[in-house]
Amino acid sequence: MAGSACHPDARAGTTIISLAFPLCGQHLSVMFRRRMTLPLLTRVLHFMWPRTGWGRAVAYYWHRLQRIPGTPASIAAGFACGLGVSFTPFVGLHTILAFGAAWALRGSLLSAFIGTLLINPWTMPPIWISTYYFGTLLLPGTEYAAVPISQFIAMFGTMTRSLLRLDWPHFAENVLPIFWPMLVGGIPMGVAAGFVSYFLLEPPLRVLRARRAAKREEARSRRAATVLPRAGAEDIK
Repeated sequence: MAGSACHPDARAGTTIISLAFPLCGQHLSVMFRRRMTLPLLTRVLHFMWPRTGWGRAVAYYWHRLQRIPGTPASIAAGFACGLGVSFTPFVGLHTILAFGAAWALRGSLLSAFIGTLLINPWTMPPIWISTYYFGTLLLPGTEYAAVPISQFIAMFGTMTRSLLRLDWPHFAENVLPIFWPMLVGGIPMGVAAGFVSYFLLEPPLRVLRARRAAKREEARSRRAATVLPRAGAEDIK
């Protein structure tokens, strides 16, 4: 995260948002750009475990969220969209889907991008397992069977090959038994996570914005108080 490599969807998301929304893409590139490009192995290791620790990584992205242009509601809505769509099994498309959802809800595209970053190699396995299990509970006639992480990874690879070859029978036989319960379970879990994150983020962001506005107003008042006496003294002279 902080000091780590880009999220799997980050490069595609940065390109798309830069093309579709040039101003927002410029902010995004400035916020997440590195001065020096790290070696691939170093970036992978930093992505797996942030160099500065998880506490600093979380603080870094909280710092970024506070400074994103927009209202507290739009920032929180964008983050909720990014987090929510990351519960779906559309790996590799999370950033694109997050941008679409944030645009539809008038949320911040930058905060939607940050929301997708919470899905990483440490959070993916429990999310995959929980969405699959919840989906089997929601689907009638579907029994839960323990699926190892390696099988989820293999399923995503098989899905990619099937779609590229337009091999629908292979997709239905080898992908749908895992993908469909994950999708059915991931949608309500993502919506719930999005709502929770919105109501956790919006109030503190609103308070911080109000404090900053009060400080700016106080600073303007102090400057005005020092300028007016000087102007009065010059008039007297």
